[in-house]
This record gives sequence, C-alpha cells and structure tokens, in this order.
Amino acid sequence: MAGGISPNKIVTIPLEDYNSDHYLTLLYQSMLNQGWDIGYFDHDGIIAYTPISWASYSEEVSARLKGNTIVIKSECVGYQGLFTDYGKNKKNIDLLLGEITVAEYQLQQNLEQTTQELMNGIPEKQFLNLEDPPMAGKEQLRGFFSPIIPRKKYVITPLLVIVNTLIFILTSAAFVLLPKLLFKNHIGDDTSEKIYMLLGFNNRTHVLNGEIWRLFTSIFLHFYFLHLALNMIVLVYVGSLIESKLGKWNFLLMFLSTGIISSMFSVMWHFTEISAGASGAIFGLFGILLALLSTNFYERSARKALLISTAITVGINIIPVGEGIDHAAHFGGLLSGYIFGWIAYWGISHKNLFIKKWGIAFSGLLLTVSFVSYGVFFMPNYQVKEYEALIQKFDVISNEINSDFYGESSDRQVKLDSIEKKGLPRVIELKKMSAELTHLKLPRDKKKRARAQAKIIHLYCQYYNLLYLEFKEQDQYKYRPQIDNITYQINTIRSKYLMNN
Repeated sequence: MAGGISPNKIVTIPLEDYNSDHYLTLLYQSMLNQGWDIGYFDHDGIIAYTPISWASYSEEVSARLKGNTIVIKSECVGYQGLFTDYGKNKKNIDLLLGEITVAEYQLQQNLEQTTQELMNGIPEKQFLNLEDPPMAGKEQLRGFFSPIIPRKKYVITPLLVIVNTLIFILTSAAFVLLPKLLFKNHIGDDTSEKIYMLLGFNNRTHVLNGEIWRLFTSIFLHFYFLHLALNMIVLVYVGSLIESKLGKWNFLLMFLSTGIISSMFSVMWHFTEISAGASGAIFGLFGILLALLSTNFYERSARKALLISTAITVGINIIPVGEGIDHAAHFGGLLSGYIFGWIAYWGISHKNLFIKKWGIAFSGLLLTVSFVSYGVFFMPNYQVKEYEALIQKFDVISNEINSDFYGESSDRQVKLDSIEKKGLPRVIELKKMSAELTHLKLPRDKKKRARAQAKIIHLYCQYYNLLYLEFKEQDQYKYRPQIDNITYQINTIRSKYLMNN
C-alpha cells in the first residue's frame, strides 16, 4: 500500500534455511550501511529511521519476526501531500534487500560471532518495543473505514470524526430547512448570519455578551464539506500519533481545552467575523506533539524523525496566507497546545500518583478557565457592526438629500418645499449620526476612521444648510466662499484618512 493516511510498503521474506538471529543481524548491518538510525533491536525484530532529506521527512523501517518469516515494513513518519509516498517506501525496502547481499559478504567469515555479540549486547530494557512503537496508532489505519472505527488506544479520535461529521450533516440540513421554517423564504442579507448564530457558530459580540458556550460548540461546526474533510483527515493523522501516548481522557480534555482557547483567540482577534471549525483544536494537538517531541518522552531516533516532519507540517499550515482562514485560532491552538504538551509531560512523568492521575486535568481546566475569563472580562466589546450600519445609513441618506437638493424639478417653489420638508430634516438626522459615530467603542484604527467620517458628515450638514440659504435667498455669491471652503475640507479629510484605508 503506497497511499492513505499513513503510506507504507510491506513485504514478507521467508527465512527458509536462515537462522532468524542471523538474518536480523544482516538487516542490522544493512541498515547501518544505509546510514539509518536504529532505535530498537532484539530477537523479535528491529526498528530504524531513514535520514531526513529534501525528498523525505523520514520513514520508519521495521522488521518483525513472524514464524519462519520476516515482515519488513517501511512507513512514512510525517504527513504526506496527496496521501502518497511517491515511491519512497518501496525504494527503502529495495535498498535494504539489495544491501543484505553486501552485508552477507561483509560478515561471511564472522556472522556467527557478530550475531552473538549483538544479541549479548541487547539492553534488558529498551525505550522502544515492537508491541507499542511510536507509529502504533498509525499502523491501525489500514482500511478505508479504519479511521472511524474505535479500537484499543484509538477511541476518542474516531468518535470525534464521527461526531463532527454527523453535526455537519445536521447543520447542512438546517441551512436548507430553517429559511423555510423561520424566515418563510424571505431571504435577506443577514439570513445566513442569523442561521450561523442559531446553530452555535462563534462570534465576538455574542461571546462577550455572555454566550460563552459558543467557544465550545464552534469546535464541532464547519462551513462546508471541504472544510470538514481536511480537518478530519489531519485530526486522524495527529490523533493516531498521540492519543495512545496521552490516554483517551487526557487526549479528549486537551482537544476540547485547546479548541476552546483557540476559539477565544479568534474572538480576541476578530471583531465581526463568524468563525468555527476543529482546526484550532487540531493545531492544539500539533502543539502538544511538538512539546512532547522536545522532551525525552519519545525515543531519540523516533523523536528526531517525528519532530522534523511535524515541524514542517505545522510550518506550512501556520503561515498566515489565504482568505477565510482563521489564523488567530490556528496560532492560539498551537500556542496553548505547546503549553498543554509540557503540562502533559509533567503529569505523565511525575512520580506522585495523584498528580499522575489528576494533574493534567486540573492544570488544563485551570488554564482554560483563566484564559477564557480574561478574554470575557477584559476584552472590549467593540461596536463594529453599529459603525458599519451607520456608514451604510449615511450613504442612503446622502443620496436622498442629493435628490432633494439637486432634483430635476424646474419649479423653484416645489424644489424649495422639497428641501425644507425633506432635505433639512434629513440633514438634522445626519448631524445626529455624526455625534453617534464619535461615541462608538471601536478599535484604534476604526476609531480614527470614524472620527474622520463624523467630521465629514458634520461638514456635509454645514454644506447643505449653506446650499439651502443660497437657493432660498437666490444669492450665488454670499455663501459661495464658505461652500467652497467646506468642500475643500471634506476632500482634504477624505484623502488623508479614508482613501488609503
């Protein structure tokens, strides 16, 4: 099998007349000849890692003794683009089998002695073992449906995939049915936003107004099928690597905690955008893995291969490029996950049984509650939507006033009546809007822009009042200097504060 979540190639070699220890010794020598890093060697098999190169993140090559055969497998350590190994695993096995002839020639005079020395030098306890290798979780992902089938040491990950998929199906159905049930098919510009909010998507205003539960629900919501599919594929990949190492409950706690914290990061960064998706929590899992790979939690050979492949995968995906991607949630998940990873290492490696059992949970919950509380109580609830609504209203009223003042009516009295009965009241309304803009709570750059727009609106009010007096008094010279000066001020402010934003 060359493709899939964990691309690999497997061959079975009959030992025939070979002594199993002798063949393992030849494999050991062949791997050394190739420059591979051997992490485990015993009577039952061997595990090695190929070097990192531009063509490879590294592969784990293992040989297991099974009856009178040796099962040799080469498996990609890191995430593979398009889920294919590009022939790397087959090449590894071909190189290994070809090198055995060289090793046999090298050791032909002292194969028995070398084998004896190797077997006598095996430590009583090795970091790695063939029963639970670093890639144990990925080894279970063989069939098409295997990523969603719970099994020993791989329980929470498939359940999360199933839950996310079922919720996506339900929310997709809701987007079809809710417009008919709630809005009677009267679709407006804000209909989609209303449905998103009904379904539990994340948004700064709603969270800071008390709907904190959105930080949790948004983890399981996705905008479209590709959004869901990509997230679930990566979740299966990283979940298969670390769920068995952390334990199912610690894994679930950390997934949810980093997801909630990443949602809070999104709230802090974005002012009006709607956000959702499991990607923040998934980046949290990558952060945990990176932290664990920074310690001696993994065996050195496996750690090096996993660390480089994971760092490359994260580095490619964390780059803040592309629209519609919640980079704040990704960064927040990665950062919180890295902290959680050190907490996990501390808890798992601690000698105190209470800390070993409950330390990760208590520390994780404390960190999550503290961060969310800080965000809710200290983040300003900006009135960006109100600001945008006022600007839209200004555009509408401005067009109406222009129609009142510059209408096509040839009758002077009709035009004057239109200005006095419609135009001037709208000018008063504009003046109120100017005051409202200056009092809105906004981010610094928008606050600066709003003040400039408020000043322009105020000048427009003066402009229209003077234009009214000019028309009423039929004096084209008395107010013209003031009108020209106001026009100049409006253009100056617009070019200075608004044109480049």
